[in-house]
Amino acid sequence: MDARQGNKRSSSPSLGRSGAYKRIRSDNYSSRNGSSPRLSSDTASCTSTHPANSFSDRPLATFPLYPLDRFQTRCAQYQQPTEIGYFSYNEKREMTLQSDAELKWYYEPDLKDCDLSDGFPDRYITRDPVPERLDALLKCLQNVNALAEESGKTGVTPNFCTWRGIMTKILCTPYSRDEWELGVTRYKDTIYMEEHESDEKRQHAFGASDRDKLMSYWGYKFESLSTIDKPPSTLTGPDDEALQRRKEECVNTNVQYCSVVRTRLGNNILVMGAEVDCLVADAKPTSNPQSAYAELKTNRIISNERQQKSFERHKLLKIWAQSFLPGIPRIIIGYRTDSGHIQHIQHLKTMDIPRMVRGTQPNIWDATVCINFANGLLEFLKGVVVEDDPDVVYTVRFGKPFGEVRVLRREKGKVGLEGVFVPDWYRT
Repeated sequence: MDARQGNKRSSSPSLGRSGAYKRIRSDNYSSRNGSSPRLSSDTASCTSTHPANSFSDRPLATFPLYPLDRFQTRCAQYQQPTEIGYFSYNEKREMTLQSDAELKWYYEPDLKDCDLSDGFPDRYITRDPVPERLDALLKCLQNVNALAEESGKTGVTPNFCTWRGIMTKILCTPYSRDEWELGVTRYKDTIYMEEHESDEKRQHAFGASDRDKLMSYWGYKFESLSTIDKPPSTLTGPDDEALQRRKEECVNTNVQYCSVVRTRLGNNILVMGAEVDCLVADAKPTSNPQSAYAELKTNRIISNERQQKSFERHKLLKIWAQSFLPGIPRIIIGYRTDSGHIQHIQHLKTMDIPRMVRGTQPNIWDATVCINFANGLLEFLKGVVVEDDPDVVYTVRFGKPFGEVRVLRREKGKVGLEGVFVPDWYRT
C-alpha cells in the first residue's frame, strides 16, 4: 500500500440512539479538502473508445485520490438508511414490486452436513447474462413515488440514484486496485449511475473456469443451506420439511429479494437498491426493517497470519462497505475448507468492523477515509455532470495507475451498453 496513505487515527462513524448511524457534520470539500474538479480546457465530447483503451483519453475532469490524509478529517454525515420500497424476483426472474416473497429466514446450517459442492452442477440455475441496468430500481422508485402521491405524501427526489454495488466500489476506492467504469446521467437534477461491464465480465459473472464456477456456486449454496422459507419459530423439529427442502432444492440465482433505501451522505440524498440475503427475526419489522437483515458470506479457513492480514485488509473492507451502506447490521460468515465444507460460523456486527481492524497492521483501511472520499467524489460529480438530459451519458473511470478518478467523455444519444440507460418509460 502506498506510504502516502498514512495511518492517522480519525473519528470513525459510530452508532447513535436506537441503533441509528451517528450524524456527523459534513466538511466543505470544495474549499477545505481540495476536491473541486480539475477541468480540462477541452470540454467537447471525446471520441468513443472501448473501455480497455479509454483511460488514455484526455479526461474532461479528474478527482485525485492522493494524498489520502486530506480525507482523515471529521467524518462526513452518513444518515441511518430508511427502507422506502422493496421487490422480489422469482425463479423465472419475474419482478414483483413491494413484495418480500423471496425474503428468507436465517437458520444456522448443520455443520455435520454442510457440503457446499452438493448439487453442482445438476441443481444449479444461473440467470442469463443480460444487462439489467437500473430498470428494476427505477421501477421501484417510480412506484414508491406514485404511492406517495396517491396518499398525499411527498415523494423521494434523490441527488443520486444507483445500486449498492456501485457505491461499494466507490467507498472502497481509496484502498482498492479494482478497476471500475460508470455511466453517469443527470435527469431532473438527479444523478443516475450505472456500471459499464464488458461482455467478458458479464458472460463470466458466475465464473470463467470450472473451478471459478464451483466456487461461485459455493456462495449461493451457503445461502441455501443457511436459510429457510418460513419463520424459525414455526419449525416442528430437526426433521421439518423446510430443513430438508433447503438441502435438496435447486440453487437458482434468478431468485432475489431487494431493498431500496433512502439515506444522506454529506449534503446529498441517495437512493440505493441492495440485495438482502436473509432475515434474523421471526417477522420483518414494520419500522426500520433493515435492523433485522443480515448478509451471508463465505471465506476460506484462515490458517496463518498472512491470510489473517489479507482478510482484514481486503475482505473485511468490502464486507463492511456492502453492509454499512444500506444499514444492514449483521454479517454471518461461513468458513470453508478448500474442498467446500463449512467448518465454523462467525457472526459480526457491521459497525464493529472498523474498530476490529484499526491498528492491526500498517496503512490498514480507515472507514472515515472511505466515507469522506465517497462524499468528495459525489460532490465532484455534481460539479462536472451538469447537463440535465437523460440522453447524455458521462463516462467515469478509476483504473491504472490508480491515482485519480477520471471523467473521460460526454456523449449524447449513444446506443448500446455504454450509452443511454434512463428508459423512456421513466421520463415523465
